[in-house]
Amino acid sequence: MSLLKDIGKKNSSEHLNTIVGDGTMVSGELAVSGSARIDGRFSGKFSTTGHLTVGQGGSIEATDTVHCQSANIAGTIIGDITAPQRVHLARTAKVNGNITTQALIIEEGATFNGKCNMSYFDAKGEAET
Repeated sequence: MSLLKDIGKKNSSEHLNTIVGDGTMVSGELAVSGSARIDGRFSGKFSTTGHLTVGQGGSIEATDTVHCQSANIAGTIIGDITAPQRVHLARTAKVNGNITTQALIIEEGATFNGKCNMSYFDAKGEAET
């Protein structure tokens, strides 16, 4: 996928491995080792072993649950999200789907249509019931 590139910059004190830039449209399956930032449009199956940032103009239309350790969302996600650490919805965020996490932060103005399961996660990142 030549539309994706590795960069050596820091983002929120964590290494950012993959970026889908503004104006870029990607579809398919994307599994990122590390953290990712989406400022363009992604459609398909998405997972990252680290932090996910969706910029204000970014969007993910997920065909399966979006998996990440934590997420800061200022754009749009259509689909379910599982993030063992936390999910932060900025005032410009739009999420249509269920969220499973230990901590959820929703700023005034954000749109969240779905259910939230506040779960504890085991060492493997699996939600405990």
